[in-house]
Amino acid sequence: MIRSYVLSAAALAGGMLIASAAPSAALDLSWLNNTGYVNCLRNSHTVVMTYPPAQRAAMDDKLRRACNRGYFPNHPGYQY
Repeated sequence: MIRSYVLSAAALAGGMLIASAAPSAALDLSWLNNTGYVNCLRNSHTVVMTYPPAQRAAMDDKLRRACNRGYFPNHPGYQY
């Protein structure tokens, strides 16, 4: 009986978390249709994995920004 209350509380908490999520505009996945951009990100990630772990975050950020500049010039919302 206590177990069912715990499961009910967990389900309620999960539902509230989903309901409180950001508006659907924040879930814009239109960039997935841009195959050149997706390939750029995939290739840059492959390159980043060849770097030592201490340098990966900086290189990943640098190459991601390069992909953004190349495929989304003058596009608000993308970090350059």
